[in-house]
Amino acid sequence: WGGFSVCAQPYIMKRLLQTTFILFGALGVTALGIDATDTLTGSQRTLLGQLVGSSADCPAGMVAVEAVPGVRCVDRFEAAAAATCPRSTPNDRLASLENLREPGCQAESSADREPWRFVTRDEAATLCLRADKRLPSNAEWHQLALGTNERSCNVASGEVAGTDTYTDCVSAIGVHDAVGNVWEWTSDDVVAGSYAGRTLPESGYVQIADRTGLAVETGPEGRPEYELDYFWSTKDAVTALMRGGFYGSGSDAGVYSAHAAVALDFQGTAVGFRCVR
Repeated sequence: WGGFSVCAQPYIMKRLLQTTFILFGALGVTALGIDATDTLTGSQRTLLGQLVGSSADCPAGMVAVEAVPGVRCVDRFEAAAAATCPRSTPNDRLASLENLREPGCQAESSADREPWRFVTRDEAATLCLRADKRLPSNAEWHQLALGTNERSCNVASGEVAGTDTYTDCVSAIGVHDAVGNVWEWTSDDVVAGSYAGRTLPESGYVQIADRTGLAVETGPEGRPEYELDYFWSTKDAVTALMRGGFYGSGSDAGVYSAHAAVALDFQGTAVGFRCVR
């Protein structure tokens, strides 16, 4: 205790204990407040999220996301069949159904794999759920795909390519092949040409798009501001919504390219998916 008198020691110890209690109490209240915010909003962009959130929170094959509300991780690559599946490359409907009948078969994100095709939108959703993930919404897909340069993507080869074959086809946050290769399912429905409370325009080239990347106005010629992307629509049914274009879309593919005229149970060689968490 150096030059402090014996009489002063109890007072000093009391002050030290008070200071320690206040410090740890404040930290506890702050942590509780952050946890409550995380629980209520689902956001990882609070102080605690910034302190502990990192790519380590995401499984292998996924990219950590901070700027898209409701999404913590996104598959880096288009979904492929996991090693737990009977058919490693389900390149037709029968092979895809064989995999779907195996409860332990799920989707995974990894490089140099053929994307899993020949699945309906709901089947893709099931495969994501088996991996404790989900399909992205239309709005989420668009934000995750922003920054992708379609000229670097598989939009005109005429055939599907393995994941990450087009190494420069990458979005601003690190998502590969969001544009081209295969169309990607989103979780949203379009009801008789109406989406999110508004009537979608007729099929045509995107002239103006909303914040989710869906056309507000279309026309007969493409606009460079929207990368000459094309929009498909119908008012005759309840339809699913897929994004990005495929290996034969040409300049019609892109982050503003959307197909809102596809049947809910459609499946085919040019449609795949990716998952988010």
